[in-house]
Amino acid sequence: MSSTAPARKVRISRIGGRYLVFDIEDVVYIRRHHGICAIFTGTMPQNPTQNIFLGLPIELYAEEARLLIDKKAAYVAEDATEHLSQLRTMDVAARKAYLQSLRTQRTTAQLMFENEKTKSRARYEHMKPKAKATSEPSATAAGEEETPFGSPSPTPVPSVKTTPAPAITPTTSSLLIAHGSDSTSIHVPESYPLYAYLNSKGYYITPGLRFGGDYSVYPGDPFRFHAHYLANSYRWDQEIPMLDLLTSGRLGTAVKKSFLFGAENLVPESKSEESGAGGNVRVFCIEWAGM
Repeated sequence: MSSTAPARKVRISRIGGRYLVFDIEDVVYIRRHHGICAIFTGTMPQNPTQNIFLGLPIELYAEEARLLIDKKAAYVAEDATEHLSQLRTMDVAARKAYLQSLRTQRTTAQLMFENEKTKSRARYEHMKPKAKATSEPSATAAGEEETPFGSPSPTPVPSVKTTPAPAITPTTSSLLIAHGSDSTSIHVPESYPLYAYLNSKGYYITPGLRFGGDYSVYPGDPFRFHAHYLANSYRWDQEIPMLDLLTSGRLGTAVKKSFLFGAENLVPESKSEESGAGGNVRVFCIEWAGM
């Protein structure tokens, strides 16, 4: 994760209570510079019924969206309401500019489509077998009798189908809505302070349900590393049952991870003796030896 992220405002579309990111450049940016992976929820246009390889948009869970807002690296766009509001209040010049931008996208897509079609046709021509030169007349040219089924039919020439130019359906209203709100009214679970603390230390965090915890914590991008920690969050003054420590510690060790648990000290930092680097969050790890 880069310590000096370039200035960029990621557009988060809030649709139906879900936080979605549609722009692939935004997806790369938040993963590379903010350690946020999210999950892919869309399907590929070429195969819309597949369910193995998902595509854009990605869905941020609440902690990820809130963290980006707190870092001032993103804004939330209420697509449903802001889209309709913008369309109602748009003047003639802005409407023309918006429609022209859609035409430009369509022209660009059409040129790319034509280039791919030309390349495909060239590959087909290259793969066609070449006719061998011969000095002997063909059977039909020599006047041989026709077969009982008539003259042999000529070899069919493959026809090139005319494919209509692709249509453009914008996936977001980013060309229509330039800015959104920097609202921090995103409801996050009590584990958010632990999530923000681990992220500030350079860790990548994903949901940890499959390992029985709040989060799975990675030392780098999950594409390159296995998780090192299974993390759970507690309140500062919450009594942790011994059974939770035993089961979580043994489970974490069984899947080759340390069990990490932490809490936020709500006492102001100036009065707290527990405060450390990264805020008022303290974390501890438990692992079993010899398993």
